[in-house]
Amino acid sequence: MSDYFLFLPGDVLIDILARLPLKTLVRCTSVCKSWYSLLTNPSFITKHLNLNRSPSNNYNELLLVRSYTSRDDGDEQEHYSLRFDDNGMFLEYQELDLPLKSYCNHYFRIIGSCNGLICLSDDQFMYIPGIFLWNPSIRKVLPLNPLPITFKSHGPYTHTIGFGFDSITDDYKVVRIVRLQFVRKSEIDIFSLSTGTWRNISHVALPHITIDEKAPQAYLNGAAHWIASSLRGHRGLIGHGSLIVSFHMGHEEFGEIMLSNRIMVHSNYLMMPNYPYFRVDKFQESLAVILFSGCSEDNTCRVWVMKEYGVTESWTQQFNIDMTQTFNTLAGFTRKGELLLATSDGYLVAHDPQAGRSTHLFIRGTTHSIYRYSFYADAYTESLVLLGNRFCDTGTSEES
Repeated sequence: MSDYFLFLPGDVLIDILARLPLKTLVRCTSVCKSWYSLLTNPSFITKHLNLNRSPSNNYNELLLVRSYTSRDDGDEQEHYSLRFDDNGMFLEYQELDLPLKSYCNHYFRIIGSCNGLICLSDDQFMYIPGIFLWNPSIRKVLPLNPLPITFKSHGPYTHTIGFGFDSITDDYKVVRIVRLQFVRKSEIDIFSLSTGTWRNISHVALPHITIDEKAPQAYLNGAAHWIASSLRGHRGLIGHGSLIVSFHMGHEEFGEIMLSNRIMVHSNYLMMPNYPYFRVDKFQESLAVILFSGCSEDNTCRVWVMKEYGVTESWTQQFNIDMTQTFNTLAGFTRKGELLLATSDGYLVAHDPQAGRSTHLFIRGTTHSIYRYSFYADAYTESLVLLGNRFCDTGTSEES
């Protein structure tokens, strides 16, 4: 190490290092023990993340994209990549190497992405053998095993998983809501990255609420959100009704967000035996609901956005996309509000409905109907989270 750094005040050195690119910092962990200790400190990792997300720092706005090619396409493999999301061309920034192999399923279900971490679950088609936290930027994987509830320990069940950041304690958490079939009750367990352990919080469950099995989540405002059903019905009426349930990662409490009457009319597709999807998502830092019937009578994808969080009257229909010929599914959104759509021939495009213009990302996935929703797209920010974590699988780390 240069003698120059020996005379720098500690806070100045930290400020300099926090502004360096991520890959440079990973290499810097090998300089000396004191630098390794500094760079793997949670407070430094948070400082680096915040500085790199600052608009004044000109950080790369990235898009995480997952596609899948099946055997019918000549290959059976998951493909992950980061794309630039700030120039309209969506050029490839980095191809990612997933250091895991799905044991029971053909590909992992992506629970969510937050601050450079991706939460994966191997439960797409069968009972779950594992949940993982993956930081592809530093090539670290953390298995969240052993799980408190498995088929072997409790028998048949259905479950829903959420992932997000607890800003109160500067921690990352995974919540798992399990409905046991034979005892007809829910068990709720939460994993904390800071401790590397699961704990049971079943006492916080909402009464008379059922979250859909493997429901996709939308993480924003410190909470995970899912589509759910209530035995009380809409606005407290007796009967079944759809709503959004939230789980705040910091307070570890559930909440309810009601849908507007106009959304409820279209959500009747939820009662169909094979409805394609009715799910939540995030649209430009706002909560959104996506409804797609997929039937010949109404092959329209509707996107509703909650303009003011928590205010039922602020639900606004943002998009109304005809999916009859060109498009197949909606995979996500760009930061600028474009729709990322899978075409009927298996390619991913960014579509601007106002301009009527589509940009080809030249990413191909399978056209097999079983994997119709294998495309995944979400905003991504590089980070050092998991660097130096003692619970990580070190066999997947770059320094190994």
